[in-house]
Amino acid sequence: MFKIVVIFIHVLIFLLATVIGLGGVYNPAPPDPSRTFEVWFTAIAIFNTLVIISIFVQLKLKKVWVFSITVLGLVVLFYFLPHLVFYIEGIS
Repeated sequence: MFKIVVIFIHVLIFLLATVIGLGGVYNPAPPDPSRTFEVWFTAIAIFNTLVIISIFVQLKLKKVWVFSITVLGLVVLFYFLPHLVFYIEGIS
């Protein structure tokens, strides 16, 4: 049961992060038409890589408290991801 929950939650985080991240790129009204999205694509790729690493760690350790902290950490990181991208790009 733990394995199914870990896989389900991580797949859900992976898919939602990808869809929301691409929605920020392919929105109908971009804030700056001359803006490039290399940093944003890189940030989403790094985040998804962290999700994949997290799933393997969770399946190896099988501890509920580590799972809870990791999922909370991924959600917090995803919340701050746009702020990090804007900071790297120098956009206030």
